[in-house]
Amino acid sequence: MDQPNSEPGQRRAFPRRIPKSGTRVVCRKGTLGLSPNVALSLIDLSEWGVCLLIKGTLKQGDEVEVALSAPGFGRDIVRFGNVVWSLAGPDGTYKVGVRLQKRIEFSQLQDLGRPSGE
Repeated sequence: MDQPNSEPGQRRAFPRRIPKSGTRVVCRKGTLGLSPNVALSLIDLSEWGVCLLIKGTLKQGDEVEVALSAPGFGRDIVRFGNVVWSLAGPDGTYKVGVRLQKRIEFSQLQDLGRPSGE
């Protein structure tokens, strides 16, 4: 069973990773893959979630499909998730947190990002 981060003052359940250069993200509302890509960039990721900068709006509770591409790997990592928070930016963009319905494996996380302390 996965254990949450137990650092004092840390409210996040799992440590975040910073995307490696070349990591790409696609985010579409719904789970059919038919909506336009709203992702502008991947801010960070963990086993159970991603933080994205998006164009347009996604509201808390919206279901999304997130596809992540690691540099040098041909196969995308696709997960469904739900928006848990959304903050409007001054330029019409939004920063959103997405809780994934299926975790990203540790080996995949290593391909996609590096620990935030590096």
